[in-house]
Amino acid sequence: MDKVISVQDNFLEKEEFDTLSTTVMSEHFPWVFNSLIHHEEEPSTSPGQLVHVIYSDGIPQSSYYDSLMFPIRNRLKVVKDGILLRIKVNLRLRLPEPFHSNYHVDIGYLDKNISVNSTTSILYINTNNGYTEFEDGTIVHSVANRLATFPLNTRHRGVTQTDEQTRCIINFNYLKGIDLPEQSPERNLRQLYLDQM
Repeated sequence: MDKVISVQDNFLEKEEFDTLSTTVMSEHFPWVFNSLIHHEEEPSTSPGQLVHVIYSDGIPQSSYYDSLMFPIRNRLKVVKDGILLRIKVNLRLRLPEPFHSNYHVDIGYLDKNISVNSTTSILYINTNNGYTEFEDGTIVHSVANRLATFPLNTRHRGVTQTDEQTRCIINFNYLKGIDLPEQSPERNLRQLYLDQM
């Protein structure tokens, strides 16, 4: 899979996105604090982040899975014959200076054959001066309702904002669902992943 980063603005219909962003940014949306942003030799000065895992380990982890995620899963082609690996909402608080987390891949434990054929998409919930940076120098700025999509094994990092109180994104990791012959390599990869669960 080529190392291609695609960016799509206005990913969801306005009404769908407004419902999603209002819910996620609500004072009633539950968060868990992680002291590290990513567990790859992160410095002790890490500010950590707030997270809400919606889907992981083959099952929904949150009551928001059905109510909020279907339009996104449908557009990402995960609904039909795809495999959803994880959905995680991240929220970082404003800092006086940008904090650069370490470059990483979102799910490092997958079989190599699965990871090189899997996809990561980041949906930006609010506009701020934080961004996602890739090892090749590509930067995707945080713009509300923008979707960045790239191969799961592409190393990237988040950079915190200094303007808005919060920077909120939703990470999606998945194998895309497409119509495939029964004996295709992609179908075999899906079975390999299911066998690992």
